Amino acid sequence: MDTRMQPVKGILELNAALFRKALDGVDQAAAERRPNDHTNSLAFIACHALDARFYLLKLAGHERTNPWQSLFDAANDVSTMKEYPPLYEVLAEWDELHEATLGFLAEMSPAELDAESSAQFPTEDRSTLGGIAFLAFHEAYHVGQMGLVRKYLGFDPVVQR
Repeated sequence: MDTRMQPVKGILELNAALFRKALDGVDQAAAERRPNDHTNSLAFIACHALDARFYLLKLAGHERTNPWQSLFDAANDVSTMKEYPPLYEVLAEWDELHEATLGFLAEMSPAELDAESSAQFPTEDRSTLGGIAFLAFHEAYHVGQMGLVRKYLGFDPVVQR
């Protein structure tokens, strides 16, 4: 693995562990409940984070099919999301995708990481590595939201002292 990818790998590994903890012990009905009309549900945020991980993999040059893409494409936002995949399936897909992501990122050459990204992100670094780093940040942002909504729903915090 290119040494520049090490910090990003660490963030992705932490995100994956916190993602799992955020859904631990949460039933489907609770996960789909929105705290209010202005916030997303835990299930919606988890699906968005999963979809973004599929996008990260695509940016790294290894496209995989999201089994729920049609559900996500049909929804403009949480208010138009008609159904959610079962959480246990989301977790299984997350785990498989996470391992695949780490494997593919480990194989990327310096030239691949330095290549100009095909996507535009709100960062000055236009390289593929810059895009991957931004998506790791984006994922962490949403995993943090998952922890907040989990706590709001009355479940134990993701991180305990």
